[in-house]
Amino acid sequence: MRRDLIAVAFGLSAPFLLNSAALAAQAPITEDFVKTVAISDMFEIQSGQLAAEKAQNGDVKSFGQEMVDDHSKTSDELKELIKDEEIKVELPAKLDDEHQAKFDKLKGLSGNQFDKTYVQMQVKAHEKAVSLFEAYATAGENDDLKDWAKDTLPTLKEHLEEAQDLNGKVDQVAEAKDTKKSDDRAMGDDNAMAVVDDDAKAKPVQKSNIKYITRQTPTDWTAEALIGRTVENGNGDNLGEINNVIINEKGDVVAVVIGVGGFLGIGEKNVGVPFDDLDFKTAEAMNDRTDTKEEKAEQKTESVAARFDTEHQDIRIVLNTTKEDLEAAPTFAWLDEQDSENAKRERVKQ
Repeated sequence: MRRDLIAVAFGLSAPFLLNSAALAAQAPITEDFVKTVAISDMFEIQSGQLAAEKAQNGDVKSFGQEMVDDHSKTSDELKELIKDEEIKVELPAKLDDEHQAKFDKLKGLSGNQFDKTYVQMQVKAHEKAVSLFEAYATAGENDDLKDWAKDTLPTLKEHLEEAQDLNGKVDQVAEAKDTKKSDDRAMGDDNAMAVVDDDAKAKPVQKSNIKYITRQTPTDWTAEALIGRTVENGNGDNLGEINNVIINEKGDVVAVVIGVGGFLGIGEKNVGVPFDDLDFKTAEAMNDRTDTKEEKAEQKTESVAARFDTEHQDIRIVLNTTKEDLEAAPTFAWLDEQDSENAKRERVKQ
């Protein structure tokens, strides 16, 4: 199944704390655990190399190199364990599609935006890593792998603490830069007006038919802000996370692809949901369903006004369905999957 290993590197948006009984009940099978860790190490090494080269913040650069060093070590240890235990698992040779999309996203960023996105990814990655390793260390099938998972946990927890600390520092830098940009922009506007006046005297202004978009409105979202966000239903049940956004050649957002089911990303499948079926609500609107029409209209106005935050963190993404219905929905097929299936059918015909 495509993207069946949404590895340690992405997923849960909050610390995923499980007690021993829950961990024992939901521990992944050895094959899934090994493949998930292998993909995670691969992504951590590649994205860490990118951070060591591209990061603007010196601490983020150092953290990226630390990820390269530490995850190269765990990757080698895992390969040796598999060899010694003769665990029959074919390790992945490249990133899965979800991690490749995340890596490509990082490659397209620069400066503080790269630092911020990379560190946020690392916080989520290590929250999920700690939960996965705790689960296998508690109730995994292979004793040597269980011991290794237990021994590796302290390092992963240290990584999580470092990433959380970096996240706060990068946010502070971003706020300071935004303030400076605003001041510089105001000064630049004054200077630009003087230049325009001089140029207007020298040559005629060329007309253009392009209707430029000059600002983001409260209801405008970026793909970056959507990917990784949790989708819930009206009862507040977690339905899954948005793994990708589908846009057609006309620029219309056709659908979002939601990762559904599984445990810590293992066994997860993708479901394509029309974008128009999503609803965007404030937390207050989610919690109060007994208001009058007038109060609801007022809440709607306040909801739009509340969207003036960088990542729309106060807005909940809602889909009117149950978790069971979404898990029963057909799996979304990507183009290369379709090509692969068509090729299989052709071979069967021959």
